[in-house]
Parts: sequence; structure tokens; C-alpha cells
Amino acid sequence: MTSPASPSYRVSLRLYVVFSLLMAAAAAASSLFMLYLARPFAAELSGPQTRQLTVLLFTGSGVAGALAAIGGLIVGLNLAGRIRGIVEKAEALSPRVDEELGVRRKPTTVRDELGVLDAAVGRLTLSMDRFIRDSDILARLPEGMLLLGPSATLVSFNTTAEALLGLSLETYRGEPILSETGALPLSAGNDPLARLLEDEAAGLDPVHETEVPIVTAKGHALLLEITAQRRDWGRAATAQVLVVRDASEKRRIREQIRRADQLAFLGGMAARIAHEIRTPLATIRGLLELLQADLPPGDNRRQYIDRVLLGVDRQNRLVENLLTLAQPEPGTWQAMSLPETLGELVRMLPPDPRLLLERVDSDAVPPVWGDPFHLSEVFTNLIQNALEAAPEGGTVRVRVEPRGGDYVRVLVWNSGAGIPAELHERIFQPFFTTKARGTGLGLPIARQIVEAHRGTLIVESDGKSETSFVVELPTSAPVMTVGAKP
Repeated sequence: MTSPASPSYRVSLRLYVVFSLLMAAAAAASSLFMLYLARPFAAELSGPQTRQLTVLLFTGSGVAGALAAIGGLIVGLNLAGRIRGIVEKAEALSPRVDEELGVRRKPTTVRDELGVLDAAVGRLTLSMDRFIRDSDILARLPEGMLLLGPSATLVSFNTTAEALLGLSLETYRGEPILSETGALPLSAGNDPLARLLEDEAAGLDPVHETEVPIVTAKGHALLLEITAQRRDWGRAATAQVLVVRDASEKRRIREQIRRADQLAFLGGMAARIAHEIRTPLATIRGLLELLQADLPPGDNRRQYIDRVLLGVDRQNRLVENLLTLAQPEPGTWQAMSLPETLGELVRMLPPDPRLLLERVDSDAVPPVWGDPFHLSEVFTNLIQNALEAAPEGGTVRVRVEPRGGDYVRVLVWNSGAGIPAELHERIFQPFFTTKARGTGLGLPIARQIVEAHRGTLIVESDGKSETSFVVELPTSAPVMTVGAKP
């Protein structure tokens, strides 16, 4: 606490002394003035009476001055005490940044306690202005900021940090951030953050990590970009400033760039395959069909030729899939009803008691725009995958529903098989497959076609017993560019 006697202030006069002197002087002046007014009456008196009256007036003046001085002292001390309390509160509220950094502040010279009060209120006003300005700046920062004191105790933060972590950090203020009662408990799997803080504490330079997985106290898993830097805290301790950003968006962009590069490579490879393989495959198939036609019925060699033809067809389909993956753009754009398209598609598939198409009024679902052939290929692939994943006695359910008038959603749900969370994106990578004889191109092609139709394809699964593939397609007509086919 700071008081008027504190070294922060050099007081030249005390308020209670000034009050005592002023009141004593005022009393003495009043007595002398009365003596002056009594001179005509004193002139009428005899000599002894005049001296007696003079002594009486001077004695009264002295007594009045003394009483006034005592009264001024009492009033001054009381007023100074109240001012001291106000100054102590003002000093407690104003941050002592210079003293926390070990810098000795030059004492402020004032005349009396009122000057002390004025200086303290001035410092408090400046501190409040700086606090409001700094708080506003921190609140507007696009990055989250965490200030950790000694022992990694959470001291301060901004609203961006709360939004990133999804926590109300006020409840964790004053707690070590990695403790069981902290915002990011170490037992929840925050060892990477603990190592980052240790690395920063061991060196002098800031530590920067582009991807740090963390788990909040509420169990939310996040991927953050964190920069840690040391700051002085008092005279014998240090603090750490953490600047945090969301790294999941950067990872998503990197994945998109990597996938675009991969698809560009596949596009060039597919073009070469189409040129180098499709023509020989067509020649081989034609010659095999001629050879099979020359064989008499019942010849055992015909079954060998059938197997070869199946292999040729499989290779031809692989080439077609690569071409579709590299060029998924719709050949034509037209309005189409998804309930009708899915109904026709289910009727064309081999009957299966596990497959259930939920009926919906076609008029209640707005049409989408796209290529019927390509979209039918998407839904055929999703339904066949679901049938392969569903066990005997399981269920595959196909549902169509509008999404606010702007989109139409198609869900292909199957029971009996789940997809782990770590594979939700990998299954859409070309040539990645969990099947023993799969090519790993079906789902990547399906997503490419859907995205070429301005839609989205995602997977939702509990990882154990059920999986849903969700397709959303826009109902608005595409903006045609020069050379596009209507």
C-alpha cells in the first residue's frame, strides 16, 4: 500500500500543520481586530484598567489561537487520514508496472496530502485508460493470448483464446494450466504442450510449434499453432506469453493442396494410360472374342477365355475410373429429381432384402442440377459399398430430404460396420482401401464428382456399428461459363 508517507511521494508540507497554523493565525487576527476596535473604550478607562483590559484581550487571543490550532490539528489529521485511505485504494488499483520490472520510480514531489491525492488519482486515471486500451486491443486480436505466471499459473487471457478453446477461462484463473484443475490438464494428453513450455523455459528465444494437439478440460481435442515467449515477472520470476492460433484450417488447406497435386499427377497419368493401354486392351478383347467364336460349343477352353475377358474388363474399368477421377466435371447440366433417380437406381440393382429406400414425395424435394450419369455412378458406388459393409441381417437405408430449400441431402446408412475417426478422410484418398481386392478409387471418384457438382460428400460413423455417407447438392442452377455444356 502507498500512503502520503510512502517514498513514492515527497511532501513538503503536512495538511494538519497547515490547518493548525491557518486557524491559529485566524484566531489571533480576530483577537487583534477586537483589540483595535476596543481602543476608544480603553481610552476612557484609567491606566490600571487599560492595562488590565489589554492583558485580558491578549490572553484571550492566545487562548483562542491555541484552541484554534488544536481544532485545526484535529480536523487536519482527520482529513489527512481519509485522504490517506483514498490514496491507498487508488495506488492499489493502479498497476505498479515499473516496480514489478525492478525499475525504481522517481518520487513525485507534492506540497501536501491534497497533492498526493491528485497525483494518485492521476496515476489511477492513466492506468485505467491504459487498461481499457490494452483490453480492447487484446479483445480484437485475431490470435488467442494466454499469460502464464510462475508455475504456469493462468494470469490473464483474451476473448479470442476463450473462443478457440471453447472454455470460460475465468473459472481457471489462478490455477496452473496443466494441473488437474487447470484449463488444459496434463492427464488429458497435453504432453506436447508441457514439452513446449519446458523448451521455452530452458532457452532464451521464443518457441514456435505449427501443430500442437491439445485436449481441454471439457475433453475437446484441438490442433493449435502456439508461440511461447518469456517475459519478466517481478524481480525474481518470469512469466510466459502464449499466442495460440487454430492450426486445423492450415492443415485442411495443406491437405487440399496435396490432394490437388495428387489429382493433377493422376490426371497426367490417366491420360497416358488412356493412350497407351485402352487401345491395346480393345485389340486384345476383340481378338479374344474372335478366338472364342471359333471354338466349338462345349470346348473347355471357352471358360479360360471368359476369365481373360473378365480381367480385360477389370483393367478397362480401372482406366475409366482414373479418367473420371482426373476429369470429374459434369458432361451436361440439367435439373433432375433425386427421389426419382434413386428409385430407378435401386430397381436396377440386384434385389437385396437389406436395402431400404425411404419413400418421399418427389414434389417436396426440389430438383438439383447436374449430370444424371455421373451422379448415378456416385450413388451406385455408395450403395454397393454399404451393402458390402452390412452383415447378413443388417440394414442399408437410403433417404432423401431437403435442406432449407438451398440443398438436397442424400444419406446412405448401413448397420453392422463402422469407420474409425482417423480414417474418415483417408478413405477419400486415391488408392487407399480397406478391402482385400479394392482399388481405392470408388470413394475418391465419388467425392470428386460431388464437388464438381458444387456439393459435399462426408462420412459420419460411430467407429463401431454404423456408418452414414452424406451427400449434399445445391438446388440452384450453375453459372455457365464460356464453353460449358448446358
